[in-house]
Amino acid sequence: MILNNKVLLIDGMSFLFRAFYGSSWTGSIRQTSSGVYTNAVYGFTKMLLDYADLTQPTHVIAAWDVASRETLLRSQWYDGYKSNRVEPPMELIPQFDLVKEVTSAFSVPNLGVPGYEGDDILGTIANRVSQEGNEVVIVSGDYDSLQLIRDNVHVKILKNGGKHEHYNPEFLLEQKGISPLQVIDVKALQGDTSDCIPGCPGIGEKTAIKLIKEYGSLEGVYENLHLLTPKMRAKLEENKDTVFLCRKLATILCDAPITCDMQEAEWQYDPVQVRDKLLELEFGNAMLTRIG
Repeated sequence: MILNNKVLLIDGMSFLFRAFYGSSWTGSIRQTSSGVYTNAVYGFTKMLLDYADLTQPTHVIAAWDVASRETLLRSQWYDGYKSNRVEPPMELIPQFDLVKEVTSAFSVPNLGVPGYEGDDILGTIANRVSQEGNEVVIVSGDYDSLQLIRDNVHVKILKNGGKHEHYNPEFLLEQKGISPLQVIDVKALQGDTSDCIPGCPGIGEKTAIKLIKEYGSLEGVYENLHLLTPKMRAKLEENKDTVFLCRKLATILCDAPITCDMQEAEWQYDPVQVRDKLLELEFGNAMLTRIG
């Protein structure tokens, strides 16, 4: 058990993909002298150090997807889940393992469980350590993580240009007019094209938020169908089973079968070990000077 600490939870895939595409759009991808692609790992490392400097955590953990789409739990619930995903660029593929070598050099645990997604790891760890009275900061590019917000669990959503938006319960209410748990019901109604979650046809984000704000939940919406327009009522009645399935798909699991030794997650690392790894990757002085 850890008490009165600040735990930084990193969405590893969000960091890595953002780092890759943020630097590869020019067509010139960073490589070592031996031809090893490192642009995503370089950007990931910079972001790791940036957010550690920003949040001053006592502990840092990286969460990862470790399963193919076909083996995900959610794919068993719905065949179409993430069916639009394509193979990552060949320059990125070897960096999936390489980045974990870097995080390990920093003594940052890499956590993942077959069948579960990185979000589920973030949710499980956040739920566990926040209940012990600790502060949690999640950094991700995925708005789904907003459902994990609590008084002592905040989320930083990555934006372009190295920026982010910091969400706590008050800011979420100010920006969206909904609570963290209502984030799930809004997604169930509007769907999510990036994950191939269908939602209710004809209902977009604005309508979904309006319905959930007015009636509180999916159950509240369906209990008050008689108050809606005939067209809206017909859509919701016809797609009721799909909508509730979408809520299941959109809900981050907070009980993934994973353990983490929090002592191993303490944000303290051997600078010599890190420096050796960064030199191996030929990261140069701009990065090396940030290591104590």
